[in-house]
Amino acid sequence: MTVYKRNVEDELLRILDQPEALFILGARQVGKTSLMKRIMAGLDRRNYLYFDLEHPDNLDLFDKGLNEFLAFLKYQNFTQKAYIFIDEVQYAKDFSGMIKYLVDHHSADYKLILSGSSSLQIKQHFKESLVGRKRLIELYPLTFSEFCLFKGEDKIASHLKDLNPFVLDMDPIRFERNKIIKLLQEYLIYGGFPKVVLSKNIKDKYAILKDIVDSYVLKDIRHIFKLEKVSEFNHLTKLLAAFSGKELNLSQLATETKLHKKTLEHYLKSLEHGYIVRTIQPFYSNLSSELRKTPKCYFLDTGLRNMLINNFNDLEFRSDRGELLETFVYTQLLKKAGESTKISYWKTKSKQEIDFILQEEKKLTAVEVKWNDGSQKYLKKFKQTYPDAETFVISLKQEFSRERTILPGYLS
Repeated sequence: MTVYKRNVEDELLRILDQPEALFILGARQVGKTSLMKRIMAGLDRRNYLYFDLEHPDNLDLFDKGLNEFLAFLKYQNFTQKAYIFIDEVQYAKDFSGMIKYLVDHHSADYKLILSGSSSLQIKQHFKESLVGRKRLIELYPLTFSEFCLFKGEDKIASHLKDLNPFVLDMDPIRFERNKIIKLLQEYLIYGGFPKVVLSKNIKDKYAILKDIVDSYVLKDIRHIFKLEKVSEFNHLTKLLAAFSGKELNLSQLATETKLHKKTLEHYLKSLEHGYIVRTIQPFYSNLSSELRKTPKCYFLDTGLRNMLINNFNDLEFRSDRGELLETFVYTQLLKKAGESTKISYWKTKSKQEIDFILQEEKKLTAVEVKWNDGSQKYLKKFKQTYPDAETFVISLKQEFSRERTILPGYLS
């Protein structure tokens, strides 16, 4: 079976020989194990080990403690620095002391590469601090360029990966526009989980998404974060799917789900730390006319979102296609964003609104998402308020012009 290259692989390889433990974090079925296997394929087989902590024998070795694990490593007689891959590290009782010791005293001998489902879980599960001893790589469902690669469209994938969406220049992939739009429609309906993308049968795609929702979203996340109110959590998750891309009134959600507001906020954070949703906050300066508190929520995969609302209809028959496109743009922004990039949205008390505001150091970029063409008056208002900002429209239907980048030229 072909294991495709992911966009984060180059960054992972760049930091592979740094002394810190390397954590690859992401939801179940997102491709963490496959990414590990691609890295292992480039190493000398005599100088790496792979442990899956879902396997009882592997877990038993780690639970015996540091001395036993060190003895096991020394028994291997590695001829040079060894790479230790540990999948699903959250199953270990408390591996933090072992990681700390190995990084502090054996980083020249062993490099730890670990996978897990939540950064919060690692903080809660590990008793000792790993500050300065770990690096994090977050792995999301496929970007659209990765999706095209998995679908066998290597040339399109290569062009998309190299495009800068905010450089107004001639679109180099305009000749593939119809094919790209067709690919995008599949991506918006079934999402970017690798196994789903590689499945050619619609029934198989549905079954895989259903399994991810049933076993991970509605089960594992509850157990990972010890969420006790099962039916209320399930109801909240489905409501968030219905409201994806919309402002969240937490008080109304608490009433609807019969959860205390603090409990609801904890459940929402658990879904965020489990890589199912993300919330963004309003952007504001010092103007009393701007909203400051109401968050928006986006699912990180449109296929999961569609599974939760049980809607896989073609886009032309969907009233929520604008929300799907907006969700897609958000996830693309998130996957490309640097550590210093903040993504928010803008809305005034008089209902003027822009979908996304990107803040990166002193640079400000406003992005409006439209299925068809539409008024740009809110972008113009934002530009008047923040003259140094750049403004863009992401549109599926419109062609390239001075103040607009068409969607295919934006994908990455």
